[in-house]
Amino acid sequence: MIKLKYILLEGKFDAYVLDMSRRVIDAFKSKKNLKRKYELTRGEETAEFNLIVKLLIRPNQDYSHSITGGGDMTNLTLDIEYNPNHFPSAMNNLVAEVKEVITHELEHVGQQNFEDMFIVDNKKFNDYYNYLTSNKEVPAYVKGLIKRALTKRISLNSAMEEWYRENILNFEYHKVQWQRVRFIWKNWAIENKNKIKKYK
Repeated sequence: MIKLKYILLEGKFDAYVLDMSRRVIDAFKSKKNLKRKYELTRGEETAEFNLIVKLLIRPNQDYSHSITGGGDMTNLTLDIEYNPNHFPSAMNNLVAEVKEVITHELEHVGQQNFEDMFIVDNKKFNDYYNYLTSNKEVPAYVKGLIKRALTKRISLNSAMEEWYRENILNFEYHKVQWQRVRFIWKNWAIENKNKIKKYK
């Protein structure tokens, strides 16, 4: 079991995640879409990107919400589909997932803008397993799930299992074994302890 006494060394990103997540939740509460420009400096390099949030009301869906994220050189996007009948009781889970997805997508923004974060990935995303275990996605998923775990005060293992339950239909449809993906994600977290620091 990986004990969650750690947070990623890229602490500078944490301030952005906190600011962006607060603005996303404020937008959610006011039922307004959001677009805001951010400037992120890492060493001598600077990246400008837009945070773009779209809120989509889905009163007939059975679950409280789902978030689809995207991150590239110029944009970090969140599409939040939600059933208002599940709120405010589902707010804590929404906050944790917003922070998780922002952390995940901010990793991709960094990968595309900063030389020291750039990753060469020779894998083709020709199936779900290759996508989840690619060099670009593994750190993004693990860092995002660490953020979810810290927000909810649960273990990283619990956060991973929670994420799997939310995405089980994808695993069943693509016939991917969760244990294989989880093994790779856990190994990355263990092997990259030099990139994390103690969480206070």
